[in-house]
Amino acid sequence: MNTTATNRKTKTVILLLLIFGELLSTFDKVAINVAVIPISKEFGLTETQMGLVISSFFLSFAIMQPIGGSLADRFGTRKVIIISLITWSMITIFTGLAWSLASLITIRFLFGIGEGSYPSASVAAIGETFPFEERSRAKSTLSAGGKIGGALGSLFVAGLITGFGWKLMFVILGCVGLLLSPLYIKYYRPGGIDVQKHSTNEKITLIELFKKPLLWKLMVVYFGFSIVSWGSQSWLPSYMVNVHHLNLVSMGALITIPAFFTIVGVIGIGWILDKYVAGREKIVIITGSLTTMISLLFMTQSPSIVEVLICMTIASISIVSGVVTIFTIILKHIPSSGVGRASGWIYLSGNLAGVVAPTVMGFMIERFNGSYEAGFWFLIAALIISLLIGLTIQTNLDKTNKKEGEIGFQVQ
Repeated sequence: MNTTATNRKTKTVILLLLIFGELLSTFDKVAINVAVIPISKEFGLTETQMGLVISSFFLSFAIMQPIGGSLADRFGTRKVIIISLITWSMITIFTGLAWSLASLITIRFLFGIGEGSYPSASVAAIGETFPFEERSRAKSTLSAGGKIGGALGSLFVAGLITGFGWKLMFVILGCVGLLLSPLYIKYYRPGGIDVQKHSTNEKITLIELFKKPLLWKLMVVYFGFSIVSWGSQSWLPSYMVNVHHLNLVSMGALITIPAFFTIVGVIGIGWILDKYVAGREKIVIITGSLTTMISLLFMTQSPSIVEVLICMTIASISIVSGVVTIFTIILKHIPSSGVGRASGWIYLSGNLAGVVAPTVMGFMIERFNGSYEAGFWFLIAALIISLLIGLTIQTNLDKTNKKEGEIGFQVQ
């Protein structure tokens, strides 16, 4: 087998394993959003307490993002990803042993620690393995794996809960992760042969990263996007059941419809980012913010489930396109030695949103007598911030610095 074919095989294997990990981690995160419905009945939880259970995961998950990114930059992504997979799978099993509100919050906090290193390490793995001109497509394909997990997760988890109960559902999901871990130990060995000629050996310190206005702007934009993402993921199942009177299985099935359309959309946006809007990425961020705001506004006023699904689909595609664009900017505008750390801090901001969004939405719903409309207006307000900051982002293509096989940018 020649060098090119060998390297192509390496990249394919790494990307497939990253996608499996992304899919499984999404399954495990989605599980609590569906399971919180029977859990709240069993433990007698209010909406605010339900929000705290969901948010406890995001607090530790957020804390681990920069730590995991730094570890990936220092030790490589292989060790970080394998340890993370095994740890979060074991704690997923422990979730099924919860017996009270306090135990649920504690276990979900530990789950966030176990899974928290994976996202930034997976972005760093793309930087390790793929050349510049392929990174948007690699990241968008990886994001599609997460959307597949979101699409199938609600339906799969709802089916498991209906058939076996919420406790055994968590045990089954955790066992799946442990059974997959030997594949990662044997085959997960990132780093392409030809990627080195596309990458820079420039070292960048954490202090130098923080001196870049671009990093701070992306953190704020991602925070706003994540308010919408985590807020809607946490409360849409309850919204569909309580407002549109669907049962768990019907809800899980219908939520898959927007997710599958989003999979196609997110792969397409990766191709567009690589081919057509390099250096002008903020166009996607601005468009995504505006489109999502309009979609959420219409969704709150939609009387039929069909209209709700259409609005959900448009909003989902728009948000994921913006998120892929943020990490495309990181992968193409930050030296390879700092991709893990930069991604970690971006993910930190997003998961702080995960701490805030479920609890605030739960409070808003409870405060306004069960009205979900108030919660969705909170999401729209977050998008206004992302839009305003997105307008100030500059990623200007510097053609004088463009070399063969390399994309060079000046960033602000």
